[in-house]
Amino acid sequence: MSDAGRPRSWQPPPLREAAPAAAAPPDTAAIAERARAEGYAAGHAEGLAAGRAKAEGTARELAALLENMATPFRQQESGLLRELSELVVQVATAVVQRELETSSGAIEAVLAEALELLEAVEGPVDVHLHPADAALVREWLADNLPKLAVTVHTDAALLRGGCRVATAESYVDASTERRLDEVVRALRESRGAVGGAES
Repeated sequence: MSDAGRPRSWQPPPLREAAPAAAAPPDTAAIAERARAEGYAAGHAEGLAAGRAKAEGTARELAALLENMATPFRQQESGLLRELSELVVQVATAVVQRELETSSGAIEAVLAEALELLEAVEGPVDVHLHPADAALVREWLADNLPKLAVTVHTDAALLRGGCRVATAESYVDASTERRLDEVVRALRESRGAVGGAES
């Protein structure tokens, strides 16, 4: 039999290698946008960190500068408060002295109070006061305590309006100086309390 009469097995046609599909051209705009966004994010984070560090450093420097500037002001404030309170003391002293010089009844009230503090006064009493108050006191004693044995001693060093009264057993300092000293001490103590609270 000839080859023509033989059945032939079917063979698939040989496969041809498919030509690779043409690659899509790269999207340069998208790549550029992505790169820009990544660069921006990195730069933003880096700039933010650097800015924060610089701001914190500046804040520390400013705090130190303010503290250094405040120190002399606190010292000046303390000195000013001291000078102001001394001025108040001087003005108060001058006002009190002037008031006592123009008020004729002040010494009588002070002497009466001092004698009350001596409780039961028996025996001689020594009263020390400013010479300008002596006549008023003698007159007041004659009118109000005629039986009391009082010796009036004048002392120009004492301020008007006050006196020091003594018996053999007791002593009362009702001088204007002592009363002013008490006011000054109270003022200085209150000034110290204010200064301590502020510091």
